[in-house]
Amino acid sequence: MEKIYITSLHLMHGGVEMAISLLGNALVKRGYDVEILCTYNLGEPAYKLEPAIKIRYLTDVKPNREAFLEAKRKKQILRLLSEGIYAAKTLYLKKKSMKRCFEQIREGIIISTRHEHSILLSRYGNEDVYKIAQLHHDHQFKEKYIVGFQKKYSNIDRFVLLTDDLCREVKDMMIGYNDKTQCVTIPNFIPQIVEKSRVIEREKTVITVGRLHPVKGFERLIDMWKSVALEHGEWKLKIIGGGEQEEKLKDLVRKNQLEEIVEITGALDHGDVLREMQKASFYIMTSYTEAFPFVLLEAMQSGLPVVAFDVRVGPRAIVESGKDGYLVPDGNKEQFIEKVKLLIENEELRISLAEKAIDKAGKFTEEKVISKWVELFDRK
Repeated sequence: MEKIYITSLHLMHGGVEMAISLLGNALVKRGYDVEILCTYNLGEPAYKLEPAIKIRYLTDVKPNREAFLEAKRKKQILRLLSEGIYAAKTLYLKKKSMKRCFEQIREGIIISTRHEHSILLSRYGNEDVYKIAQLHHDHQFKEKYIVGFQKKYSNIDRFVLLTDDLCREVKDMMIGYNDKTQCVTIPNFIPQIVEKSRVIEREKTVITVGRLHPVKGFERLIDMWKSVALEHGEWKLKIIGGGEQEEKLKDLVRKNQLEEIVEITGALDHGDVLREMQKASFYIMTSYTEAFPFVLLEAMQSGLPVVAFDVRVGPRAIVESGKDGYLVPDGNKEQFIEKVKLLIENEELRISLAEKAIDKAGKFTEEKVISKWVELFDRK
């Protein structure tokens, strides 16, 4: 079998990193020789990798975005200058190292997992290399992505999108510009399914997971939970994740006097996240944008119905409203609160939706999805 290279920015926590790890593991188990081309070495990989997977770290630098922003916020001029110089060096090495790596690979298959990697792969990948690009998020019709798809992916053989909607959109964008790249839909997958018997005994807890970033909508979630708490103060909200908004969100919880019923745990190990899911009663998602969220599949395989805002792409590719959860028009806080209260007040409904949620997660198992990748490798 051909050797397969998969690009990665790092191998710490994150949806893209989880997807890379699961794909690499699945391919190794099927006899492929897999190597991950990783820009930054930030420590032990967050997700378990098969021993046969090789990791090639391309640089010995680490990103310093947080340090740079802190120096800027505190107006530390000398530190800001130092961090700025280091950031410029890091960005230069980030691009140069991946470019050099692509130039050195003469055969096999390269799967690029970030937009900037795909542009470099198209430009510097060798002719005999089979070039597969992936997009792990919603392009949101941003100009840099559209221009990239049209003019900078001209040597990409296949472009893998996570949903049919995204695939159709990108195909349309490429008409008249790029007639080489073929777009295909391959969703993410999850490795195991929880037994149905585990959905019965639950705590009065509602859970959500994600990096603490404005795009995840946790501020509007905390605001909505004030209304939920007025009628159901015995129910708790657990927000799992770490990130730049952690202190701001904790301040918001204190300001609204929700400390007793809203917990922000910080980042947890993946196994601990799954254990928390298996104790909770249902899952909520308030993101402003998503692509194909792993966390929804994990929640549903853990027996959790979902209440999510129906943003442009993402949850609607997984959740069937009224059957295994509820999709609420984006921004309609009143309806979102209504659905949350409905699930809180109706245990029988929660159990019924939970069983359907587990069934839905079963459609995105490794066996069902990896066959699409193997077929893609055949170059047909």
